[in-house]
Amino acid sequence: MITFVTTAEHQYTVRDVLETRDHPLHGRLVILSYDELVAYPRLPRSTYIFADLERLDQAETQAVMNRITALRQVCPDCAMLNLPDRIGTRLDIMRRLHEAGINDFRMLPVTAPPETFRYPVFLRRLDDHEGPKSELIRTPDALRQAIAALNPAERDRFAVTEYVDARNHLGLHEKRGYTRVGDRLFPSALDQSRKWVCKGEHADPNGVPAGERELAFLQDEEDSATLRAAFDAADIQYGRADYALVNGRPQIFEINTNPFQEPPEQVPSRARAGAEQVLSNWIGALAQLADVPPPLAGTWVEVPQASARSLWTPSRRQTARTLLRGMRQLHRETQAMRWLRRMKLI
Repeated sequence: MITFVTTAEHQYTVRDVLETRDHPLHGRLVILSYDELVAYPRLPRSTYIFADLERLDQAETQAVMNRITALRQVCPDCAMLNLPDRIGTRLDIMRRLHEAGINDFRMLPVTAPPETFRYPVFLRRLDDHEGPKSELIRTPDALRQAIAALNPAERDRFAVTEYVDARNHLGLHEKRGYTRVGDRLFPSALDQSRKWVCKGEHADPNGVPAGERELAFLQDEEDSATLRAAFDAADIQYGRADYALVNGRPQIFEINTNPFQEPPEQVPSRARAGAEQVLSNWIGALAQLADVPPPLAGTWVEVPQASARSLWTPSRRQTARTLLRGMRQLHRETQAMRWLRRMKLI
């Protein structure tokens, strides 16, 4: 039994695949928002995966940790992946990767002296996955100007990252992906772009399909040792690391704790075989995790310190979830939502 917890707005990362096909997780998975985790008086005995942590602000993180502490008191055998207080912020993660000798480059707060950086650098936000928020900045004076131009109310949400030249032997900018689910690690992407910002989106006109290179990468484990060390240094047990090989060494751009699981039927035909393999590995790893339950897994237990505030929003999905929860059948949600999707009701 697994309870997957993420922000309410970003549950599509797992729902889009779990609610649209047959898989062994039906009836063995509960998906909660962080608001529900904090508000529900009863929570399931299960293995917990805490995802999308970078989108929680400081107050939300503290409320979540208070609730986790209360849950542990009544379910000490509940395994927990991605404990927020151990992972910290994106800055904390990147600092640990550098200190561990994995990353040669640094990400530092915008308050760091501009003279301390190795140029070029770029700006990015700490609470999203949309990539750089500036072009490459090549001098300390230009960095000062770029930081000064930021909205003062949001300046502390930005960081400065030293640029890494991630061009491969073809002269294309390359980004790789490795996913972790508990103890399982597997390759999950190899993307190429003519531009230095390589997002791996199929609609990107600068993207260059990797074809057979990607399929070969997805079946290999050449980077697994370094990537496991990176996840361990960050104390992340669930997520996807985006990285590049620079002089033969992985350099980690970020570790996303709520990676989107792409439905293979929604990708171009040339990329479908790779997407099917990644999804099969992901579902298999989660099923393996669900096979090791705590005692009385699937039962719901009273947990103190619930906020008990109303979370009702008028929608067909919410109505269905309320009914399932009332019948103590929320673990069957992915099956119910699959039917509602088929009927085009959600």
